[in-house]
Amino acid sequence: MNNRGKQTQTYFPVSYSTLSDTALRKFIGMTYGLNDITEFRYLLRGMNDTYLMKTTKVNYVFRVYRADRRSEYSEVAFEIELLTYLDGKGIPVSLPIADQSGNFIQTLNALEGNRFGVLFSFVEGTERSIDDEEISHLFGKSVADIHTKTDGFQSEFTRQPLDLAYLIHQSFVSIEPYMNHRSVDFEWLRTFAKQLEERLLEFPLEELDWGICHGDLHGNTNVSFKEDMSYTHYDFDLCGFGWRAYDIAEFRLAREVRLRHDPDKLERLWNAFIEGYQSVRSLSEKDLQAVPMFVGIRQLWLMGLCLGDSHIHGSIDFDDDFISEKLDFFKNLQV
Repeated sequence: MNNRGKQTQTYFPVSYSTLSDTALRKFIGMTYGLNDITEFRYLLRGMNDTYLMKTTKVNYVFRVYRADRRSEYSEVAFEIELLTYLDGKGIPVSLPIADQSGNFIQTLNALEGNRFGVLFSFVEGTERSIDDEEISHLFGKSVADIHTKTDGFQSEFTRQPLDLAYLIHQSFVSIEPYMNHRSVDFEWLRTFAKQLEERLLEFPLEELDWGICHGDLHGNTNVSFKEDMSYTHYDFDLCGFGWRAYDIAEFRLAREVRLRHDPDKLERLWNAFIEGYQSVRSLSEKDLQAVPMFVGIRQLWLMGLCLGDSHIHGSIDFDDDFISEKLDFFKNLQV
């Protein structure tokens, strides 16, 4: 029987959908009262979707959060509240923009479920690689400023803490299905992660600096510099309460990956970053000693993130070579 002519109201399930930029442009224009939009284009697919919007006077960025990552309103509201708090403390950040009704968060009914959207101020300046000691020192100071001025931050909204359950245990849920054919390597990785966790528990953890973390301070993006070296932080999508040693470990990890063949430069940039940080906020010896463990944990989390997202971004870049590269990193990590 030929069913080609039949119509059905049942949609095939989707993991991720790309919203129409034409429809978004119209929605934002109406919701925010912006009738002078000159350009609206899809800019970046990552852990969320980012759109660049230009008007005759001001530019904006519109972010659409993924339904599988930010399924609860409170998770996005936490970030919005934190950004407003940071602005009040004098930290330069990309700010959320309220619509005509005073709402910061839009709920968009996509095929995979509700997705939240937020309009942000556009960050002037340019991203630049933090690859010299002067800018590493400045970046360290800026990170310490965030940590210091958020010590008093509290929120009524719930947000996943950056704890070991999230960073290690949940990561293995994403990693394991992609290593079923490499059981020996998987067991080695599990043992390695357990050793990292045991090392951290020796400190003990409650003696490490805990508070608001940006969550993605690699220093390659997420901060924009002007010619006078003034800067603005953005993309706090991974923020939350966590250990500050974990937050700064991402800067160290990014340098270790890029400068693995130039260890002298790696240490110069790291030392400049720490000197800049400690000129604003002190780090205990235990926090500094915990950084190498958090470097490994951050890399483990990134591995889980990439493998877990392969159904969205495609698995071609996250094959056996990818897994082997991560294992080599762990085996050469000095902890």
